[in-house]
Amino acid sequence: MMRLSGFNVFTIGTKTVETYKKVSDKFSKKISGTFVDKIVIYIKNVCSDYKEVALSVRTDIKQKPLKATIFFTGLGFLGYSITHNPNEQHFKAKFVQCANDVSLVSVHLVNPSAIEHLKLIQTCYNKDLIRYTSFGFFSIIWVDKYSNQCNMYETNCSYLKLPYRKIASQVIDVGFLNIWWIISRKMLDYDINY
Repeated sequence: MMRLSGFNVFTIGTKTVETYKKVSDKFSKKISGTFVDKIVIYIKNVCSDYKEVALSVRTDIKQKPLKATIFFTGLGFLGYSITHNPNEQHFKAKFVQCANDVSLVSVHLVNPSAIEHLKLIQTCYNKDLIRYTSFGFFSIIWVDKYSNQCNMYETNCSYLKLPYRKIASQVIDVGFLNIWWIISRKMLDYDINY
């Protein structure tokens, strides 16, 4: 078994560093002025820019910790709400669950506003008027004027389509954090006739 002294390890390490420098110099001479050299320079510049940004962010966090905490908390909440944004299938499942819950209660005890809301949704589904729009961290379910299968001039003309400012009046439900808020509010006391 060979025993290495501290001096031998140091000389082996310096030889390795010298060999690396020689190979690196040869390689840089070979690619200087080529497309690969420009890419390497570009990547080095991008890395140094990101390093400077990271250092400045670190100093800002040290100087203003409350602001950084609020920022990162807001960013985390936004990410959480994006991952928990309900979709159209979730709305359909909630609607079916609510309809089943209402069907188990006597007609005389059911809250009329809950029944009206469920009937409106059912009618819109039957006419194929329900539309789903996601805004990333929240979603809306709204009612369109015409079905997707309708091929009239009014449905194809962009000037006659429902403007964005009027969509708020057509909204049936708003989904946020895996909850459809309007249908949940309507079904809060569905089994009590006020």
